[in-house]
Amino acid sequence: MEAVILCGLQGSGKTTLYRDRFLETHVRVSMDLLGTRSREAAFLGTCLATGQRFVVDNTNPAPADRRRYVDPARDAGFRVVGYLVEIGAAEAAARNAARPPGRRVPGKGIGDTARRLIRPAPEEGFEELWHATAAPGGGWRIEPLTVTRRLF
Repeated sequence: MEAVILCGLQGSGKTTLYRDRFLETHVRVSMDLLGTRSREAAFLGTCLATGQRFVVDNTNPAPADRRRYVDPARDAGFRVVGYLVEIGAAEAAARNAARPPGRRVPGKGIGDTARRLIRPAPEEGFEELWHATAAPGGGWRIEPLTVTRRLF
């Protein structure tokens, strides 16, 4: 049983990463699809109760945002893996502008998320952490996420 938590700006490629790496093996938990936190919680609860592997495809910029998925998954015996899907705010805004009008995030939203984004850390309950960036020419560059601990 595995829970994958994606983190990153709108337009960073989280959904594309899901399609490329997890579509055949994990269900997708996403506010874009489910629309409300209560529907999301019910769907997540079904995944946890049935042992269904899942990927959370939301921005999840801060530890408090991720905790709503990490803690219940760990309590249910899931292995929890995090991916930071990283992109610059300017590139995310350009990708967002290229989306169809109904799928665009308001311009202020990307900046707000960028200001709130805190790199995920093992202390949050992740068993693995990965750093994903879109590779030039397609595909992904995925490496272990380096976490610098505070010295003092």
